[in-house]
Amino acid sequence: MTVSDNCAVVTRFLTEVWNNKRTDALDDFLDPAYYDFTYEPRNREGHERALALMQAAYPDHETIIEEIVGQGDTVAVCLTLKGTHTGEPFRGIPATGKTFAIGGYRFFKLRAGKIVSHRGLIDLPSMLQQIGG
Repeated sequence: MTVSDNCAVVTRFLTEVWNNKRTDALDDFLDPAYYDFTYEPRNREGHERALALMQAAYPDHETIIEEIVGQGDTVAVCLTLKGTHTGEPFRGIPATGKTFAIGGYRFFKLRAGKIVSHRGLIDLPSMLQQIGG
């Protein structure tokens, strides 16, 4: 796979799984040996739980890719995450109906067209401030 191919896989992953909320597509993108440095547990289940949490609290959440850069088997994404807190409580904060827009970074390693690991960081303090926490 080329760097361009890897960037395309990550773009499709963020669009299909995160923005289109298709947890059923996770197996299309994640390698069976997938490891997650960000979510608990540190595997596919952790990633699925994080996605479910976002969907429950922010049903309209969207990840916007601002920049995507690849080198070798690694793809880095600079993103904006936005949504409206109309769903379930988030970090103990009941739904406020407020919107948020925050920055974040995600790093993916790929092998043979599948994501084998993920590291991510979002501006959680800013999110909590914007939704009223």
